[in-house]
Amino acid sequence: MMIPILVQAWFDQVHDGAKESAEVLGKAMGTKITWDYQAPAQADLEQQNQLLERAIASKPDGIAIDSNDAQAALPIIKEAQNRGIPIVLYTCDAPKGSQIPYVSDNWYEMGITEGQELLKKMGGKGNVAIMGGVPTNSPHADRFRALNDLFKATQGVKIVATALDYDDVEKAHTEASRILAANPDLNGFAVADAAGPVGVALAIKEAGKVGKVKIVGLDSVPQLQELMRTGVLDLSVSTKPRTYGQLVTLSLMMQNLGVAQPQWYQVGTGYLTPDMVKNGDYQF
Repeated sequence: MMIPILVQAWFDQVHDGAKESAEVLGKAMGTKITWDYQAPAQADLEQQNQLLERAIASKPDGIAIDSNDAQAALPIIKEAQNRGIPIVLYTCDAPKGSQIPYVSDNWYEMGITEGQELLKKMGGKGNVAIMGGVPTNSPHADRFRALNDLFKATQGVKIVATALDYDDVEKAHTEASRILAANPDLNGFAVADAAGPVGVALAIKEAGKVGKVKIVGLDSVPQLQELMRTGVLDLSVSTKPRTYGQLVTLSLMMQNLGVAQPQWYQVGTGYLTPDMVKNGDYQF
């Protein structure tokens, strides 16, 4: 069973990768591997934990979850393990000392990379705003912290506004529109989650500030790629969502077979540019 933070395009891409890997591994092993995908309507820990408890009760062969708050959900995750159900976390880091396998990356470093690319576009100075995601989710929190640290340490750069979108495009759009209206001298907008760049870019487009307010995207969801094709943004620092899905499938299979595995699968990141999307969506 796979449980993401919420219904959102990035998680659909992870699910696609998991299904692809399940088909390949299933054929190789002479068995059928299927994924039951259950997504909360919004980024809510209680809703997600309810889905996790239902998953445990159904006695699956494995559960992959991107927890809103892995530390808070740890007792339920441990319950699954105590019942002999393999668990793997993805994108969110495993709580220290838990020894739970997780598929992730160095999110702080990714946030620094994104921020540095934005500073290049701004000429190294100016007023910036930062859109955060789910504050208890480790990738979102680490990237948000990295962006704040970088901009605060850069002479000539001022953070004029921050907001949270809880990985929801509509919330990102609403918050970004508010910030743009309140800060006519804004020079750049940084984002810390996959929904952020879509909502922020749409707000920049509606405000008639394409090119005036610089933005560097994050990830490669289809709506972001369309915004890139239409010239609203020209760079995105991207994770590799399908690889996440492939690796969580592999991790759960290895656990079922009793094969030793790494605790941390580090996926790595890449760049998305207009040349890569000009003929259609690029698949990471």
